[in-house]
Amino acid sequence: MAGTYEHELSPDQLWTLEAHPQRPGFYYVVNERYPKHRLATTVIDKGVTKIFVYDGAYFEDQLFKFVSNDDGYYSITNAAYPEDWLTKHGGGEDSDVFLRKFGGGDDQLWRLVPRFQASKLNQVVFNYDNRQGSSPIGRELSVTTGVRRTHTSAISNTTTYKKSMSATLGLAIEGLGLDVSHAEECEKKLETSLSQEVEQSWSETEKTSFIVPPGKNIKVVQRGVKFEGQLAADTCVLLTDIKVLESDSLQFDESE
Repeated sequence: MAGTYEHELSPDQLWTLEAHPQRPGFYYVVNERYPKHRLATTVIDKGVTKIFVYDGAYFEDQLFKFVSNDDGYYSITNAAYPEDWLTKHGGGEDSDVFLRKFGGGDDQLWRLVPRFQASKLNQVVFNYDNRQGSSPIGRELSVTTGVRRTHTSAISNTTTYKKSMSATLGLAIEGLGLDVSHAEECEKKLETSLSQEVEQSWSETEKTSFIVPPGKNIKVVQRGVKFEGQLAADTCVLLTDIKVLESDSLQFDESE
């Protein structure tokens, strides 16, 4: 049986919506940890249809439709039972999830929580104040670009992980306020990085040399996007280009 759980998150609580090719608006709900399993329904009593997971043939009772109520929540119905809606019965057993007639209560409202939240990243990788110096100063840095995860645990499903990152970036670019060139670079760098089969190849590190002129204050900033995962092990960063900021004072013009 399928149910709800109120404690820590785990990969078996992640679901992918796979659109039906001939039924617009209807989706198979596929589990992250067990990608052959989909939400399905079975009648256990008159007017009560139970939810479970199934890895066999595809049937109409595995197709779900999400109807927005315009405040971030959805009512969820089923192709085989179009007059019934997904319902959580009280706060009792985790397995108390059914399809029932519409009652208009909060127990039939569900929120779709994205796997990732994206935020713009600007991190200082080098700063040297040579305003009091009379000679140029040379420095060599190791700069990493690409996708770098912050956890060492294995990804449960690499395919859906990549798809989730790409979808999140596509939806978030405008909201992050990225300029056109940086947005294009982020999309290209993410695509290139995730095209590599092995996670260790998602990023690369190269040596870069800098010269700090006398009388100048130099700051090197790397741009990118942070993907904050609902699961802590999912969190990663997309590291892209570096910007070299030069100033005659302690302050820098970050708009350069």
